[in-house]
Amino acid sequence: MVCLFAANTLGAQWRTETFELVGGWNAVYLHIDPSHASLGEIVGNDSSNPIEEIWLWMPAAGTMQFIESPQEPSAGGTQWLRWDRYWGGSSPLQRLAPNAAYLVRVRSDVGAYTWTLKGKPVAPHVSWTSSGLNFIGIPTPRTNPPTWGTFLGPSRTLHNEAEIYHYPGGPFDDENPARLWPTLLRQTPLNRGEAYWVRADEYNRYFGPLAIDLQGRGEVRFGALAGQHRIRLRNPIDQPVTVSARLISSESPPPGERPIAGNVPLIWRGELDMSDLTYDFGRFEDGPAEWTLQPSGQPGSEAEVVLGLDRSAMTGEAGDLFAGILEVTDSQGMLAIDLPVSAEVASTTGLWVGNALVAEVGHQLVTYAETESGALVEDENGGYVVESVDESFGPVARPFPLRLILHDDGENGATLMQRIYFGPLDEDNVGLARRESALDSTLLSAARRISAAHLPWTEENRSWTFNGRLHEAAEIAVTVPLAHDDNPSNPFLHTYHPDHDNFDARFEQPLPQGAESYGITRRISLRVEPPAGHFADIVAGGGILSGTYEETVTLHGAGNATREYRVRGGFALNRIIDIATLSD
Repeated sequence: MVCLFAANTLGAQWRTETFELVGGWNAVYLHIDPSHASLGEIVGNDSSNPIEEIWLWMPAAGTMQFIESPQEPSAGGTQWLRWDRYWGGSSPLQRLAPNAAYLVRVRSDVGAYTWTLKGKPVAPHVSWTSSGLNFIGIPTPRTNPPTWGTFLGPSRTLHNEAEIYHYPGGPFDDENPARLWPTLLRQTPLNRGEAYWVRADEYNRYFGPLAIDLQGRGEVRFGALAGQHRIRLRNPIDQPVTVSARLISSESPPPGERPIAGNVPLIWRGELDMSDLTYDFGRFEDGPAEWTLQPSGQPGSEAEVVLGLDRSAMTGEAGDLFAGILEVTDSQGMLAIDLPVSAEVASTTGLWVGNALVAEVGHQLVTYAETESGALVEDENGGYVVESVDESFGPVARPFPLRLILHDDGENGATLMQRIYFGPLDEDNVGLARRESALDSTLLSAARRISAAHLPWTEENRSWTFNGRLHEAAEIAVTVPLAHDDNPSNPFLHTYHPDHDNFDARFEQPLPQGAESYGITRRISLRVEPPAGHFADIVAGGGILSGTYEETVTLHGAGNATREYRVRGGFALNRIIDIATLSD
């Protein structure tokens, strides 16, 4: 049984299916959604296409109206919608729906015709009634499909009692549709894309040796924010079943449809490592994944599969679409289920807050040249000759945290902020603000201020712009200058200490740079890196960005004298909210 939600036609994957038709009536079942084009565009405008009529089976909701025997479609019945080549746009049926059965009439003078349709794969969904005939199709493999007898083998009730009818093609008569008697069941292939009339007195829950329950609306859809998706596999038969899943690329979309940037970087969660309580993972790009299900009713007959998205592998602009198809098959060779998978490149617009941990400091160890006797070598000016400088990094005793507040407006790049206010702007709107005065003064108890004490404070709440946008593979930098006489923020200044107040001995004249205080320039660099090699870290992308933090601190003394200090470590940022505008 394939127990899934109804198809969601918002997917973006594309796959071509072919249907082998003959002159007369043919039964077709669609496992794709070709509704992007009308039947006039698909069939009517093609003079070489011999299809003259298409009837959609639309069973009424009340079981009293389900038919008791295969019938010729009739416009007077409530079970059918019809498209006719000669009616064109006035036909009641204008577009084909997925997970539905159709009767297709081909011109009687045509011996054979291959009908090719491109559409969006949909997860199977089968409705069943025990009070009449069911017009259904099964997503069997495209090559080497099982016979009806093999497919029904695990279900004794269906195998022994079900009435099954198929259309060999041609006009309606006593042999079309024809019943598959026991001998024919063992010989007749259950072809993908064909529809069959099936009746059983009992409610049927068997639609193959694999049942799949999807989280959501019938597709694996990550959108721009999600990182995980759960699938439930269930074995409904009394034999072990191995389930295999492989990721295949979408075909190119039809003209006018949304472009696809690439296949989805999909992973699956592996076993739990008890030593560090992290999950291993596998990548579909490296090959199929497999899960073995024990016979129905036994422990291990069900399995939860957790799929993840590696957003760090999705490059492009925000909103770019990545799409693929997860083809799920079983070891019995009876099913080939296409699950549409899609994701969008996440926007980094909004407020990001986190920390950098300074864990290493750059050395500045100078080695001077010596004579054989151990004396220092002097140059022509009397200075000691430098032999080498060790500028490597060494670890600190304890990492030092630095608060990072970044805002990305979606256009001009990210900005580094000393503080930001978040809360109600009025009774109806919540926003981000540079000043507390922009917030609703009657609702300040619901507002918050976030500050970075290591950055210069200014009354106007100045910010500093990075040289690029914040994204999954960003390498961006920003310069934060600090004047030598910036009394509120420069750490070399002490208002009430006469040696560090930047004034002369009479406290009247300000002193130049380098006399009592130094100018400071901080060059801060952030390099966003792929997440660590654990499943939870990888699928956290979209709302968390992390990587390497580097900073060069330059002190400016008298004249052009400078001295540099370098530090580095790691950083992690969490997106708090996706508001692009800062209210002033």
